[in-house]
Amino acid sequence: MADRINSVNSLLKKEISNLIHRQVKDPRINDFVSIIDIKTSRNLQNSTVFISVIGDNKTQKNALKGLRSASGFIQNQLRKNLDLKYVPSIQFKLDQSLDQAEKIMDLLDSIDLPRNEARE
Repeated sequence: MADRINSVNSLLKKEISNLIHRQVKDPRINDFVSIIDIKTSRNLQNSTVFISVIGDNKTQKNALKGLRSASGFIQNQLRKNLDLKYVPSIQFKLDQSLDQAEKIMDLLDSIDLPRNEARE
């Protein structure tokens, strides 16, 4: 079952990326939108698409609103383009992993350990 989910995730990632960059005409969605990961439920009914947007917080939120607005169009195109019995419903979310990793690195850098403790 995991192979099937991975296969569906890979197929969705490729197709959604093509749709976003070639067919979605919303001006809020710029060329700096990338699909980072897709998580599909075990029953293949729901997929969460994690995106990354280069830009400030306002640009990211606008791109997310644009994608959510275009989700119906994307869903219909997936039904037309993919040979799947069921096309999962799509939900877009901003990927926060890079921000979280940066915060962790800042916290680690802020820890001031004496040299002897740092080596142990």
